Amino acid sequence: MPEIWVPYGQVETLLTIQAENLGTVVEPVEEKGNDEMGRVVDKARLSAAVFVCDVKPSTIQILKELAVAASEGTGPKIMAPSARKLEALVPELRGKVLQTSQAPKQVKGQEDEPSWGEELMSEGSKVFVATASPDPLFGIIDAKVAASLNWVGNSRRVSAQKAGSFVPSPFLRTDAYAVVEELSGRIPRASFMTAVPRHGKVWSVLEDAPFDAICNGFSSVTLSQSKAMVVGAGGSGYDDTLSSALRIMWGALSGLRKSGEILLFAECSGGLGSRALEMLVEGRISEEAAKRAAAGPGGGREKYVDGIEELAYLDRLKASYDVLLLSGLPEVYSRSKLGLGSARGSAEALGRLLNKLGRSTKVNVVTRASEIRIASA
Repeated sequence: MPEIWVPYGQVETLLTIQAENLGTVVEPVEEKGNDEMGRVVDKARLSAAVFVCDVKPSTIQILKELAVAASEGTGPKIMAPSARKLEALVPELRGKVLQTSQAPKQVKGQEDEPSWGEELMSEGSKVFVATASPDPLFGIIDAKVAASLNWVGNSRRVSAQKAGSFVPSPFLRTDAYAVVEELSGRIPRASFMTAVPRHGKVWSVLEDAPFDAICNGFSSVTLSQSKAMVVGAGGSGYDDTLSSALRIMWGALSGLRKSGEILLFAECSGGLGSRALEMLVEGRISEEAAKRAAAGPGGGREKYVDGIEELAYLDRLKASYDVLLLSGLPEVYSRSKLGLGSARGSAEALGRLLNKLGRSTKVNVVTRASEIRIASA
């Protein structure tokens, strides 16, 4: 009986599936990429400030290389949205990471305009470090997108409102991507380092790379569609919140038939992850408003709520597929508030899928949707 390990938070969980039910297993292969890591670390050491855009494993790998210079007091300032979380993952940086956030609110009458804080507009050289992942709104999240979302005030609002629609578009260069690319381009003396991962490790690092170059760095697979699919978002750094996992999984769904069944592995140790999802669960936004969001930017709402596009993606997901969520979220969240199925373990979830679809059903498995670019055969 095949045993497949799927990343789940900081660990991997065992998925046991009968050979006759196993379709195609899509898993990134560890392989040698480019040798840019040393050059990237050297450039970061010589900069005035390094902005750490996420805590994905490949980003942490780069930061551990950089930590030696920082620990000797000769390195750059280290900036991060969550200093405590970064220091927990890279203990060598404890007490050396500066907590930074989006730029302060604009003056009255300009509250909805993008804004750049003093750290971004300072004269010193800056290096932004992030790990690439698929995204339904921007196509991909790279260092340019992550820099804008983390530190340019109102960037998410502006990009979502400029989007032509909220149709999920992983690995496609969207209008929303063009907006945040332009916003990040206004940061003076900035370099954007985007890591492309393989099996949770750095495969390559691209500096100031165009959208297509980063997309082409992802492992590409052509997959015959199945009636059921197991999707792992990628573990820690990718499945910390439901928001992150839901956004990442869209890159894998080309390998699943419409009206198919999804079993999503996502620990969600950080909870829901977006204000819009929190409002939906708390009953502060109605299902009708969520459905209006599916119409695209504006959606009949006067004010943008961070993550409103995720309500559109969730609505489309439920309309097209049946979803079972294996997570640490309370069952009342997933089943009663979000309209998703939930299971206590992978064996129970797989049993339910096969009982519904037939004991001879083939199940495709994507262990790390964050690292794979899937096309249907």
